[in-house]
Amino acid sequence: MESLKKNITVGDQILKNFINLNDKEKKMIMNWRNTDAVRKWSFTDHLISIEEHCNFIKKLEEDNKNFYWLVKNKNEYVGVVCLSRVDFKNKNAYLGIYSNPQLKAAGSLLIKCLKGIAFDIAQLHTLKLEVIEDNEKALNFYKKSGFKKEGKLKDYVFKNGKYENVIIMGITNKYGNKN
Repeated sequence: MESLKKNITVGDQILKNFINLNDKEKKMIMNWRNTDAVRKWSFTDHLISIEEHCNFIKKLEEDNKNFYWLVKNKNEYVGVVCLSRVDFKNKNAYLGIYSNPQLKAAGSLLIKCLKGIAFDIAQLHTLKLEVIEDNEKALNFYKKSGFKKEGKLKDYVFKNGKYENVIIMGITNKYGNKN
């Protein structure tokens, strides 16, 4: 678990844990998170203040179930990945992902990084995700990335004045680590 609080290298990418970010990086991520494109599909979709963002990061220092990283490829910041609700006993977690809004087609690189952290470093068996049912682009992307639909949470998220269904998808470690 402590290894997940550190900066991690996956292939050519450097994943900087949120608890190790400098002020410029914190602000950059907050700005990404506050873009319409990211907020549109987030369960929590209000504009986040710098104070709220910094408090969130501060709480991660003591949190042993939620881990967030800023992904950097060479000199370019690519996006954010996270493992949340990590259950080390049962070896599963949920993932989160959003890319730098100025980049196109960063998702595949971010998913590769997440799988590397989840399966190679954390030795998890299963990764889950939740995505709003109307987000067809994300559903197609996750399907292409090997995730399979496992269920639906009806009327799970209240957005834009109405309840939205959420699709649950999952993937199992193909190497079947049993550690």
